[in-house]
Amino acid sequence: MDDEHLAAALVYVALNPVRARLVDQARDWQWSSVHAHLGLVASDGLTATGPVLERFPDLAARVEVGGDLAKSERLRRGETIGRPIGSVEFIAGLELQSGRRLLPAKPGPKVKTKSER
Repeated sequence: MDDEHLAAALVYVALNPVRARLVDQARDWQWSSVHAHLGLVASDGLTATGPVLERFPDLAARVEVGGDLAKSERLRRGETIGRPIGSVEFIAGLELQSGRRLLPAKPGPKVKTKSER
């Protein structure tokens, strides 16, 4: 996925316990890496925060605002279809790198059933 969808995925995962109504705020879920990513603890001994915070220094603000509904829906759809998620330009670059078609093809003509013939 491209960076914007990766950021959306991080927020989506952080907010899962909130959506499930297990807690009121992401930081209230004790089994989450969100504590380390939001700087609520110096270190949890497990989470390498550098890679995330270098790319998304505003992660705390993104979690506070909540998820992007459109991107969350694309993430859910992407789980079921197994295709990369991102801008057309990002996916075109992946197609060049992999030598494979990754964007969905246009649907073919509708096949008539026996009763329609």
